[in-house]
Amino acid sequence: MKYKIEKNIPISAHGHNGSGYLTNLVKKMEVGDSVLVKDRKKANSLTLTLRRLGYKSVTRKINNSIRVWKMECKNADE
Repeated sequence: MKYKIEKNIPISAHGHNGSGYLTNLVKKMEVGDSVLVKDRKKANSLTLTLRRLGYKSVTRKINNSIRVWKMECKNADE
């Protein structure tokens, strides 16, 4: 596949600015709260959002779903 180099294309405003659905969900959760999600992809997205915001997480498979817990901040011991 060949790529075309383009110049003067503005960068869109979309990005990890802390206003996404999962970011808002994590901010509403308290440490020890959990969320049940339908598949591994959603669990991974939630886990990455928790990590990006400085939290640890624990995941467990429950029947055909996955539960994700919000754990203490990574820097809580410091």
